[in-house]
Amino acid sequence: MQDASGNKYISIFKPIDEEPLAVNNPQGLPLSTNGEGLKRGTRVGEGALREIAAYILDHPKTGPKFLSCNEIGSGVPPTVMVQCLHKAFNHPEGFDGSDANIKTGSLQMFIKNHGSCEDMGPRDFPVEEVHKISVFDMRTANADRHAGNILLHKDHETGKIVLIPIDHGYCLPEKFEDCTFDWLYWPQARQPFSQETIDYIKSLDAEQDLAILKFYGLDLSAECARTLRISTMLLKKGAERGLTPFTIGNIMCRETLNKKSIIEEIVHDAQNSMLPGTSETVFLESVSRIMDAALDKILM
Repeated sequence: MQDASGNKYISIFKPIDEEPLAVNNPQGLPLSTNGEGLKRGTRVGEGALREIAAYILDHPKTGPKFLSCNEIGSGVPPTVMVQCLHKAFNHPEGFDGSDANIKTGSLQMFIKNHGSCEDMGPRDFPVEEVHKISVFDMRTANADRHAGNILLHKDHETGKIVLIPIDHGYCLPEKFEDCTFDWLYWPQARQPFSQETIDYIKSLDAEQDLAILKFYGLDLSAECARTLRISTMLLKKGAERGLTPFTIGNIMCRETLNKKSIIEEIVHDAQNSMLPGTSETVFLESVSRIMDAALDKILM
């Protein structure tokens, strides 16, 4: 979307009904037969909510922010839910300008950039820039982090490179099956976290995050809330043991399509150890014990 002059991009609007596999998706993709999105553990029509949740959860180092806060965390652009009317959107049944043509979706601020990380090799990316995105992706169990949705901005005077993460419609899934982190293959991922980043990770609180999302009207499903709790738990335990983003990320991502990841195995083992009717608190305590054993084994 452009400003009134038509010379400057200011925002990006993503209608809910035009998401992949949704009823009005402009790519002509078949409709989802079971409500599941392109990524396992996500649902068609929830992408906009996840985009907003990603912005709310992108805490700066000073702690959780309000939507009007100018401080940034990993750099997720400000994102809100809006209603929008325009003939350029996909209207299969025609556009007459009536209320029936109004679209609901996420509106995200357009950030000036010099392309995406697909356009250049990762060699010159600052370690802290890669780490800030790795922390965010692991914490939210992002199922769609590829180099194309990390924008790059380079200051012409200082040469400083800043990475900007976008497209978070597949974060906070109901399960870990499709976690994908392209930065795993970048050399910076094998570098240890700085003390500042470790302190930031220590400050993360999944229960507080869930309360903040609820305050803004985003009440996650029990399955998605569990994902946030477990991914935050893993990130904190991994950082405490001095593990790199590469090691922690590999625990969350599948080695092959049909082989469960370590985090999936941990969750599976915890589920098998529980009696019917077990509380979520007791289940998470079981996950914590099994996770500790798995991490200690990695460190041996």
